[in-house]
Amino acid sequence: MRVYLTGFMGAGKSTVGRELAARLSWPFVDLDEEVELAAGLAVREIFEQRGEPEFRRLERGALLATLDRDPAVVAVGGGTLTVADNLETARAGGLVIWINPPFAAIVGRIGAAGKADRPLFRDETSAFSLYRERLASYRRADLVIDVGAEESPAEVVGRIVLRLGERACST
Repeated sequence: MRVYLTGFMGAGKSTVGRELAARLSWPFVDLDEEVELAAGLAVREIFEQRGEPEFRRLERGALLATLDRDPAVVAVGGGTLTVADNLETARAGGLVIWINPPFAAIVGRIGAAGKADRPLFRDETSAFSLYRERLASYRRADLVIDVGAEESPAEVVGRIVLRLGERACST
């Protein structure tokens, strides 16, 4: 089984993913880190030097490579599953979970330093527009975990584990 965590940048996919993987005793894969390893560049540098199409190509390859890892918890990039082929790959390969905190909490988590590191978070207005564009894709997830602004990663992981148990019992 694979669990794919999706959501907007700053939603907590990597933080929750690491903790969820530890709790389940499964490997953790951060798709952005896999892309960076393959390219030898940071995500921001890939966007600057090679462009978004090259980043998306590398991202697709990293996503396909996760199909060889079973079990695994995979944190995908905020735009990964907005590509229809990627979403179908993830859904066929495992369970897609949308980590969904309020947009204001995302902005607070990212902060000024994070904005400089994220090529698609130029300012809050354009980021909010991108967030709204991506909502339809996020809503196609198998499970939605709405996250309270003050909720800790451990609490989010606890709720995911409960939901995973409910799904296992119903199949």
